[in-house]
Order: sequence, then C-alpha cells, then structure tokens
Amino acid sequence: MIAAAGGLVLLVCMFLPWFSGDLSGRGRAAVVVPTTTGWESYSGVLDITFVVLAALPIAIAIAQANDSRLPLPIEQGALVMAAGALLFLIVVLRLIDPPQPLDVAIPGLEVDTTRKLAAFAAALAAGAIAVGGYLQRSMRRVGFEPTSP
Repeated sequence: MIAAAGGLVLLVCMFLPWFSGDLSGRGRAAVVVPTTTGWESYSGVLDITFVVLAALPIAIAIAQANDSRLPLPIEQGALVMAAGALLFLIVVLRLIDPPQPLDVAIPGLEVDTTRKLAAFAAALAAGAIAVGGYLQRSMRRVGFEPTSP
C-alpha cells in the first residue's frame, strides 16, 4: 500500500509545477518565466516511463485487493523496489539539473531556475515506491503473507 500511495502521489505531482525561472540582465527588471510541470520537464519517452513505473505498484495493490497476482516474470516486491529506485534516480537527476526555461542562450541575460515543492514531493513519492517494494519483499522473505479479511 505504501508503494501504491507513492505511485498515486507521483502521478498527481506530474501535473503540478516543478520549476519556474526568473530572467534578469543588464538594467532589466526581473521577468518571470512560466512554470514547468513534471510532464514538461521530460521528453515523451520518459513521460511514458513515469506512467508505467508509477502505475505498476497501483496495479499490484489492486490485484492483491482482489486476491489475485499479476503474471510478472520476477517477484513483485523486487520489481516495485526497482521501479521506485529508477523513478527516484530520474527525479533526483532532474532536481540536480533542472530544465532551462529558454531554448536559446541570450547574451547578457541570467536565468535563475527555482525548484518548486511538487518536484521534491515527487522525489519523496518515488522513494516511497522503492521503500514499499523493499518492505513487501522483506515480508515475503520472512514468511509473512497478508491475509484477506
């Protein structure tokens, strides 16, 4: 459930603003650049990757709630943990190297990119997916199987 909640929060965070920018230069007042959402921060391939990896723990939680298992090639906890770790890595790398608000460099203009709260929340949600997968894997290894009510 922790991983599924993390996946849901990550998908919601993708619609919120992650970055904004201020342009300033010689003798110019600061101009605010429109904000960039999580979807706009990545290319088309990574958008699809986000959806698939964030939806994986949600699908597994729904299957477990219906007392069934998804036909996956490896153990579910390990797969969710790997998906969360990959998502966490991708989000943290984007936080370290934010997208530039301008497509071209303009001499004399300085760009200051500000990271918004939703980007950090997305990193925490991706971490929650990885932790949820780890906990699921460790519970199964010890022999604890959740029972249905």
